[in-house]
Amino acid sequence: MIGSGFVVYEASSADFVTSAENPNNSFTTGALELTDNDSDSALFSVSNLIPGASGSSCITVTYDGTVAPSAPVQLYVKTGDATDTPGSGGGGATPNINWSIETATGAGVFGSGASCTGLAGTPIFGNTADTTITAGRMLSDFVAKNAYDPSGVTSVSSGWLPPANVASTKVFRFTYKLATNTPSSAMGATVDLKITWEGHS
Repeated sequence: MIGSGFVVYEASSADFVTSAENPNNSFTTGALELTDNDSDSALFSVSNLIPGASGSSCITVTYDGTVAPSAPVQLYVKTGDATDTPGSGGGGATPNINWSIETATGAGVFGSGASCTGLAGTPIFGNTADTTITAGRMLSDFVAKNAYDPSGVTSVSSGWLPPANVASTKVFRFTYKLATNTPSSAMGATVDLKITWEGHS
C-alpha cells in the first residue's frame, strides 16, 4: 500500500516600508497692537466755553504689532460713544464746535493733554483756521464717523501705515473752537465722547 500525503506550508511575508515625518507643526496668529500714552485721562476737560474759545491737545499713539495693517490706521467714534446733552438753551454743542485733527511731527513725547507747541501738523480732518460753523468740519461731523472703514468714508484716515515688528509712533493734535456764530440755543450743552484708533490686518 502506498500512502501519499501533502504538507501545506504557510509562508509569512514582509513588505518593504519606508516613511518620513514632519513633526512639531504649529500656527500662531499675528497681532496688531495699538496703545496710547493717555494713562486713561481725557484729552480735554473744558467748561464754561464761550464763542471763540479754543484749545488744543496732543496724544501719542504707538503701533507694535507683528503684522502690518492692510490700510492706514483709522479714527472714529463708535456708535454710543458720544453724547451731546442739551442745556438751558435746548440745543446741542457738537454742531457748533469747530474740530480739527492733525498728525504732528516734532521733538519729544506728548501725552494726553500735553502741550502741542513746536509741532508741525498735517491736517486729516477739519481746518484749524475755521472760526464759524462750517459744514463737514464740525465736531458733529466727526462724531458721525462711527465705524472703521479703510477707505475713510465712515472713519478718518490717519494716513499712517506702520510696519510690522517695529515700534512706530504717531502724534495726533486735536483742536477745538466754539464757533463765533454759535447760537444761544447751545448754552449749557455738554459733550462727552470717546475716540477710537483702529487698524486691521
